[in-house]
Amino acid sequence: MNSFQTIILGIFGFFIIAGLLAVAMTKSNKNADKVNLTIWGSESSVEVNNLIKNFYERSDKIGVVYREIDERELDQTIIEALAVGRGPDMVLLPAELLLRYRDKIRLIPYENYSARIFSDTFVQEGDLFLAPKGIYAFPFVLDPMVMYWNRDMFDEAGISAPPKYWDEFLTLAKNISEKDDTGNLSRSAVALGEYRNIVSAKEILSVLFLQSGNTIMGTDEKGAAKALLNQGGASAVLNFFLEFANPLKPIYSWNRSLPSSRNQFTSSRLAVYFGFGSEYKDLQKKNPNLNFDVALLPRPRNASLGITYGKLTGIAMLRGVRNPSVALQVLLTLTSPSASGFLHSQNDLPPVHRNLLRDKPSDTVGAILYDSASRARGFLDPNPAKSAGIFQTMIESVGSGKEETVRALSKANSELQSALR
Repeated sequence: MNSFQTIILGIFGFFIIAGLLAVAMTKSNKNADKVNLTIWGSESSVEVNNLIKNFYERSDKIGVVYREIDERELDQTIIEALAVGRGPDMVLLPAELLLRYRDKIRLIPYENYSARIFSDTFVQEGDLFLAPKGIYAFPFVLDPMVMYWNRDMFDEAGISAPPKYWDEFLTLAKNISEKDDTGNLSRSAVALGEYRNIVSAKEILSVLFLQSGNTIMGTDEKGAAKALLNQGGASAVLNFFLEFANPLKPIYSWNRSLPSSRNQFTSSRLAVYFGFGSEYKDLQKKNPNLNFDVALLPRPRNASLGITYGKLTGIAMLRGVRNPSVALQVLLTLTSPSASGFLHSQNDLPPVHRNLLRDKPSDTVGAILYDSASRARGFLDPNPAKSAGIFQTMIESVGSGKEETVRALSKANSELQSALR
């Protein structure tokens, strides 16, 4: 190789290396400009990641990474991560955890998004996320409680439709619940009155309180959270709930020795099961031959509006968020009408936007879920794990005769108040 060839090859080599460096520097600059955010939650990683891809897959400015955590471990995992400064930028926060996270959330001021627009945009239960000076979280997913009923068991009893009012269960229990030759329940109209083997017992009793006008939790004159469980007609609600587990009553339908309410329903030994909309497909899979349908949750006969319990999850920014302005942009995008509609296509749950709920699906199940979303309510739980134990003790102490109703309610209210601290 002569000197001329060497020079030419050197020049070409220079340009090749320079070109590679330019590409590398361009990629480096792009990556340097890109803002990466993390979200943790217990919602399905498949559904959330599909949503993220739909909006940010082609973005060279914003990257969003989602981590799914088991629902039972979510609270502890986030708390431990925040303690060592390794928490996420945002969380998919269940409303029941809001009181525990208020001092860890970056509030969105009403100057950025007004309370009026918020309330006009999202389902009413979303108002739980509103604070005096701003917004804690934006509604993301809502899973309302509904009533599943066994059509064959109703037909056999000569009852053409599921109950609309709670007092109808007094007759229903007499017509459907049966005992075997040894006096044990062989089939039940409804699972009420116990805690350990009733799926969502806390939520069922909570909605009974809420329907009676008891908010369970409220605020004092200074705006601080306050337990109000023993207010109003709480005694009547608790006594009604417990009556179905009293073997001396003609409406006796449930006891602690039975399998779980969900298993009894899928085995066609329970006529009515109170569960969440997200359970519909699982109930079908558990027993493909089960002839059941869905209806709105019952309400008191004198109530002008029937309400139900809703498991509400919102997106909240944590105080340690690395880029608040971009995080807010992501939050608003992932809770937009288009995002809510996309999520509905993924999980079959009703959207959280009021406008989207106006166009009900043609199928019965979808229509019931849409109606239930509009009626969904909840309360700010001081500590879900502790309140579950408080509700269980209250139910079992009265059911066993250890406590009078009024005394048990007062005791539970005091324990809820203590859980706030």
